[in-house]
Amino acid sequence: MAALITWGVVGSPDRRVPCLEEDLAEHHVCLETVREWPSETILWVDARKREFWEKGGVGGAVLVNEHEDWGEMVADFAAEVFGDGEVKLRVVVFCDKAGCDSSRVVADRLREEMSRDFGFEVFVLHGGIKALEQEGKESG
Repeated sequence: MAALITWGVVGSPDRRVPCLEEDLAEHHVCLETVREWPSETILWVDARKREFWEKGGVGGAVLVNEHEDWGEMVADFAAEVFGDGEVKLRVVVFCDKAGCDSSRVVADRLREEMSRDFGFEVFVLHGGIKALEQEGKESG
């Protein structure tokens, strides 16, 4: 009952994903920082399983995960990175939440196999899709 009264007086709890750049591991990034970059320089990569990507995620995100055929997924990824003749400068990989290892694994692999040769940076989004949902940017 006390929680309900507090909610009524103070408002709903703050459910934003807290993020301080200085506390993050190398190649991890806060959503606030990503929002400062020009959107045309960013390619979103969804590292979740296909079923979650199909249910909803970030509009225009490319599916690249460790659960399916890597070669096929990387071909789709490359088509998006290089598709319009200009390389997207930043790739932002996300999965379910902060601490989800899939995004780190995918980001590390893309960085090792492609980014050095083609000149783009690869980051892991701190907070994953939860950070995007809380911002209200999730689309179906």
